[in-house]
Amino acid sequence: MKLYEHRFTEYYHKYVVFEADDLTDLLKEEIRVSDRDCYALCSSYIAPDGFLEFNVLAIGNDWDSCTKGLRFNKMLGIFTADQVCEKEMRVIEPSMRMIEKNFRFLLEKDAEVDEDLLQVRLDARLDPVRDLFYPDHVLTGLIKGPFYREYEMRVTGIKGPFLAGFLNEEPQEEIDVHEDDPLWALPCYIGTEFRLLALFAGERMSKEEKEIMDQILQVSDRYGIDFKGVSIKN
Repeated sequence: MKLYEHRFTEYYHKYVVFEADDLTDLLKEEIRVSDRDCYALCSSYIAPDGFLEFNVLAIGNDWDSCTKGLRFNKMLGIFTADQVCEKEMRVIEPSMRMIEKNFRFLLEKDAEVDEDLLQVRLDARLDPVRDLFYPDHVLTGLIKGPFYREYEMRVTGIKGPFLAGFLNEEPQEEIDVHEDDPLWALPCYIGTEFRLLALFAGERMSKEEKEIMDQILQVSDRYGIDFKGVSIKN
């Protein structure tokens, strides 16, 4: 299967081997690359700009022998998601050396990331609505009066039972919600299909909306409910 055919949580922070072909030539400054070194052992992380990237731990000449360079503490290079999205990929069980090499690298990459956002990235429910290249961007339904449309939301964390973030594009309709406005969304199911619905949106909520939101937050806090432990069905 190719990268784009996998769900995000199947490979995020895990260990994968790509049939990378000539992409391994990009690593020649760090390691000697032969014509047969067409496979790359990688893990993955989300860069500060939100883009999905794959750190290269080692290379090799087939699926099962990607160990060349594994002894080095330094990564051999970085592949971006657009470079490997069409590449064949296999998720593998890591050796202890793979884990040791990758641990400090990922720890450093995630050091400044909010803990709630890290948890959201591991939430498999969101995989069907994630952007392949920017996994913190998720499709979210927006209702304003007679209008309903799904827009991209840039997730920043969790607020009680809500997934919190900002609208990542300007709505096509003439509504009082704009790009970079805050959104608070709940998970829902349309039949068996997972979706997100923005229950509150925009910089200027009405007094009634604020009161309803405060009540929801108070109840969720009282019963220990947050986004990771709640869903609604229509």
